[in-house]
Amino acid sequence: MKKLYNTQLDISTGLSQFFKNVSKISKPNLKIIPNIIFGIIQAESVVTSDIVKKLKYDFSDVKSSSTIRRFERFFNNSKFDIYPFYDSIISYVIHNYLPKNRKI
Repeated sequence: MKKLYNTQLDISTGLSQFFKNVSKISKPNLKIIPNIIFGIIQAESVVTSDIVKKLKYDFSDVKSSSTIRRFERFFNNSKFDIYPFYDSIISYVIHNYLPKNRKI
């Protein structure tokens, strides 16, 4: 029997594998970025406390205040430059995108 839905764990694992294949990113960042993206989508907000409320699994056993601090440390990390990360994702998607309309 197949699953009819994807859980946070399935989605974050899939995103993690995608980011690992697409760009060179450190392992700690590779663990947190998919969860942040999932939390933003679930919360429909970019407020850190709203994101933390929607996360489950690894984040449900920890106090929300410590998870908020962890996310804020990630967002304020000067060693992680987001622009090369975005560029690698965008170039991968554009390179592998095959339009159905030949005029594009």
